[in-house]
Amino acid sequence: MNSPHPQMRSALIFLLILFAGSTPVRIAAEVPALAERPSSAKTLRILPLGDSITRGSYLAQKNGRASGLPNPDAGGYRKPLQDLLRADGIALDFVGGLNYAAFGKDGVVDPLFDADHHGLAGFSNTGILKGGTVPTPQDVLDSLGLKQVSVPGIVEVLKTTTPDVILLLSGANGFNAPARDDLIRILGTHSQAHLFVATILPQKPPRSGWEKVDAYNASLPAIVAEQQREGHPITLVDLNAAITTDDLLPDGVHPTKTGMAKMAAVWFAALKQALQHPAPGK
Repeated sequence: MNSPHPQMRSALIFLLILFAGSTPVRIAAEVPALAERPSSAKTLRILPLGDSITRGSYLAQKNGRASGLPNPDAGGYRKPLQDLLRADGIALDFVGGLNYAAFGKDGVVDPLFDADHHGLAGFSNTGILKGGTVPTPQDVLDSLGLKQVSVPGIVEVLKTTTPDVILLLSGANGFNAPARDDLIRILGTHSQAHLFVATILPQKPPRSGWEKVDAYNASLPAIVAEQQREGHPITLVDLNAAITTDDLLPDGVHPTKTGMAKMAAVWFAALKQALQHPAPGK
């Protein structure tokens, strides 16, 4: 959860990320799936997993560039989702290898905001699976005295974060459905977390490849059904249906604050459904 010294905590986390190994390791601990939880009394460890849309919006600017320092426009869909969960009495702990693009003020993380996530800006499904150097706002690098931020592959991330819930939104970079399916299978193999996998948001010009969104989303139910047949806890979440191109920034891909609030509401409804209606026999 949040530290009373966010800047020191950020530096430590980034240094750990920078020097983390990336050798895949099978998760050893038994982590209960969301469907096995009889109530919301126990803190849910939630891994927000994806690309820049998971990291947060590009609303905040500094010197003409997207800012990753804590500010009132940061936090992405994670901020309204956290608010909805807490208002409903659901204890949560966001986990992941990054903690910038956090909700806050004057460069300081809001003490009530859990900043952890694994939103890897610019990463494709293959990038999320394998890890690598994450494009990071210059103001974040400057504040930490680092030249780059790197993350390990997803298997190592699962080992170190041990999530109960994974919120996967990926594929907007590259629209690689086979790689997405591989990623989903790896998540199911190396974690017992309940995986909520979302359709990607609509896109529009000037975003390159915007016309590929529908076909990419149409291929998603098949892998979800496959994983369900194999007994993995997985839920398909249709974020695309809740968002229109009017909810996007001028870049044609990132959501506005209104769009992020809509996303949070859909994630929240899916989580609530899973908490209230455990799988048969669980």
